Amino acid sequence: MIELPIRWLLMQIKVFFLMVLSLGSLWAVEPAQDVEVLAQTVTKEGTLVHAVGNVVLYSPKYLITADEAYYDYESGDLELFGNITTLEGVKYASRSGHTKLNLNTDKGISDPLFFFDEASNVWIKCENAILNPETYVTQKAIVSSCNTQDPDWKIAFTSGEFNKESKWLHIYNPVFYANDVPLLYLPYFAFSTDTTRRTGLLPPEIGVGGSEGFYYMQPIYFAPAENWDLELRPQIRTERGEGIHATYRFVDSPYSSGEITTGYFKEHSDYAKEEELSNDAHYGLRVAYDRSALLSTKYSGIEDGLWVDINYLNDIDYYNTIDADSSASTKLVTSRINYYVKKDEDYFGIYAKNYIDTSKKSNDDTLQELPTLHYHHFSNPFLLDNLFYSVDYKAKNYTRQEGITAFQNEVQTPVSLYFSLLEDYLHVNFSENIYMTQVSYGNDSNDGSSGQYFNNYHTISAYTDLSKGYDDFFHTMHIGVEHTVPSYDKKNGTWSYTYKNNELIPLEMEEKNTALKFRQFFYNMDGEKKFSHAIKQAYYYDRDDKYGDLENDMKYYLTDRFYVGNIINYSHTFYKLSRNQVSLTYKDTMNTSSVRYTYVDKSYEYNNEEQDYSYVTFSAETRYFENIDLFATINYDIEEDIFKSWSVGIKKMKKCWDYSLVYRDVTNPKQTSSGVDSTNKKGVMLMFTLYPM
Repeated sequence: MIELPIRWLLMQIKVFFLMVLSLGSLWAVEPAQDVEVLAQTVTKEGTLVHAVGNVVLYSPKYLITADEAYYDYESGDLELFGNITTLEGVKYASRSGHTKLNLNTDKGISDPLFFFDEASNVWIKCENAILNPETYVTQKAIVSSCNTQDPDWKIAFTSGEFNKESKWLHIYNPVFYANDVPLLYLPYFAFSTDTTRRTGLLPPEIGVGGSEGFYYMQPIYFAPAENWDLELRPQIRTERGEGIHATYRFVDSPYSSGEITTGYFKEHSDYAKEEELSNDAHYGLRVAYDRSALLSTKYSGIEDGLWVDINYLNDIDYYNTIDADSSASTKLVTSRINYYVKKDEDYFGIYAKNYIDTSKKSNDDTLQELPTLHYHHFSNPFLLDNLFYSVDYKAKNYTRQEGITAFQNEVQTPVSLYFSLLEDYLHVNFSENIYMTQVSYGNDSNDGSSGQYFNNYHTISAYTDLSKGYDDFFHTMHIGVEHTVPSYDKKNGTWSYTYKNNELIPLEMEEKNTALKFRQFFYNMDGEKKFSHAIKQAYYYDRDDKYGDLENDMKYYLTDRFYVGNIINYSHTFYKLSRNQVSLTYKDTMNTSSVRYTYVDKSYEYNNEEQDYSYVTFSAETRYFENIDLFATINYDIEEDIFKSWSVGIKKMKKCWDYSLVYRDVTNPKQTSSGVDSTNKKGVMLMFTLYPM
């Protein structure tokens, strides 16, 4: 069998060809059909040309070198012997010991044959091959994309066919080897050596789960046009059920794209009964679209954009059945449609939000925001250069089939006077703020009831920005104080309706308070940030507990790769931390790691869960070892004393292949007959990628 370095093969052809052309002592014969033969010795008898010694033959399609050649320029028959190298165009190269080829029909045989596709680095070695204009038919062959000597992976097969036009290789009775160890036998296998976007089979997902049995998903990819494609993903879980999902992706303009994903999974009846699932079928739909220019393509001077993310599902288990890695992270599914248009100082937006609470059997009483209209006039001077005003208006429609609905209008109009003192060391801002809202209710016992609220408050703020350079570092500071005083405040009508134990329409009621703010940064002489610190304390005059939470945020950059962060909120009311988050992050060219601890007390004013929660997240990845990627993740809920998820794995990367071995343990929510429960899935995943398959 012929073996040689692939790059060497191509180099030898080109160098040898140039060398032969430069030797004037060679004999040359130019038969018909644009075929030229050069060699050390060339003889001709009738229509038959015999060339011996450093033979070079070139035609419009082939460049061939050999030790000896017979060529009949009338019939086009060519027979080559010894060290045959063939370059077909710029795509394919081959080596052989003996070849017969008709240059008129491009049909022939080679034995043995080494064939190389330069675009994909795929090579084939076989004992004999049948040559056709569009195909190579091989017998007793080996294919790989690794080194020709001792390849890391190879596929041995009894027969096969490579189509040079479609670039598909079809092989029969293949045996997959890792080095010389056989791993898998199949009666038939096919793959494309073309790495460009095209129709075909994508790598499958294969796994084994304790309660779900053997898992197999085979993606099928269709690419009929440059601006759209379709991916079908049928799957089977032998102990659970079968399903299919599909994704349609499209690009409809230079500045917009979208995708539509849908799917259906049918549970086996015994599995659904054992797991107490509320549904034995799960289905869903997602429509995503992003367009950065709509009207702005037709009208100058404006900027606009459209963003769509629509989601529908019948229960939370739809997410858990999309593929092996998918899982549901929240029981609330949100759909959004946002459009905005901006021109000069004016902004207009229309937004819509729809919620599906998967913990409910019906969402008839779930409050939806359909739609919200938004107008904003950006801050702009009037009358004086340092007198600014802005306007913000929103109209919100809260709707649902069962329960109270509401339509709210709200306006905010701040007017600010800005000036500086003491040679720009002190900056002062006076602001007069007006807030108005009106709400009309529906579906209540007093249909047509409403509420009105008006609020006026004053704000004065003063701050200074200071900086100073030292011998080995640079320091900047921002010191500020903001004093807010409510003025006129009036509320009329109905405001007593609630939703999920909160006010149906929460009011933005300002309190008299003074807030102190301080920020500082330290830089080294190279301009790299070394330390940042921000602290804020508010004092409320009319509260029983005068002091709001003390907010403290620090980041210490030990190096340009490693920093430690800490965010603390301290409650003066309860004499304890209401929020504490500590993070350590490291990143360089080979290693990345992050660990974060978060604690939020139920007393924290932005905690809507009304309960304590704390968790630890950890992730690490290293490429310290050559061609090896080690990684691990942890998500631990301290309050519930449960690992939400954790995984550890290794990925081995080589030129022609890679493999990943991952152990994963995930707790996912599931929809049961008694409500939302959780299920634990754990298992080992072994994934191979053989390039260019």
